[in-house]
Amino acid sequence: MNTIIGITADKIMEDGFYYEKVNESNLNAVFQHGGVPVILPITEDEKTIEKYLSFVDGIYFTGGGDINPLLFGEEPIRQIGAIDYDRDAFEVKLYKHAAAKNMPMLGICRGQQIMNIAAGGTLYQDIYTQRQNTNGHSPKFTFGGYEHHTVNLLKDSMIFNILKTDKIKTNSFHHQAVKDVADDYIATAFTEDGIIECIESVELDFALGIQWHPEIMFERYPVFCNIFISFIEASKTYSLKKN
Repeated sequence: MNTIIGITADKIMEDGFYYEKVNESNLNAVFQHGGVPVILPITEDEKTIEKYLSFVDGIYFTGGGDINPLLFGEEPIRQIGAIDYDRDAFEVKLYKHAAAKNMPMLGICRGQQIMNIAAGGTLYQDIYTQRQNTNGHSPKFTFGGYEHHTVNLLKDSMIFNILKTDKIKTNSFHHQAVKDVADDYIATAFTEDGIIECIESVELDFALGIQWHPEIMFERYPVFCNIFISFIEASKTYSLKKN
């Protein structure tokens, strides 16, 4: 039986038209670990979202631009970047509908942040201006498949059980980050300067948010394959229970 993974997309404008796109590395990460990726077009129609969830077995929230601060009760600061309001609204609704079904979810970078917001948490709009002693998290002119900084994992956590280590080096491409963790989540991985690098649900069977980008690291560093294997296995289990 195929395990269908719904993947969220970016929306961009080119030549006077809107396009919805996904970095191919996200598709490859699902394909190569036993899943079938399906891109979910942006919509605010809740009946359509329910139709999406009727045929997928897991939701993969991909990376992308900044998140609207109004969603977590703040006015935007000067350092806020490009926002796709339609994508934000869609992904919040998608999360809530999927969570109500206890459907497995994986969030990468922005994906972790939107999961935290949808569950009631907050973000740093810009880690360099809103917190002290922040190290570099958004290097310039570098390919994202290489190690950039160290992440410390809490033992007895889901991410520790997946990666089988309490310390790992990851890439990093972000200026926003989880600030206050949503009530139903716990933070389970941190950089040396205290940025939250992983959140996981204490209520849902599999809801994992990761700040780095394992989808562009797993081919060079196979330990990151375990993230996608675990997610797709959880989605397969969900599918069997559903059917």
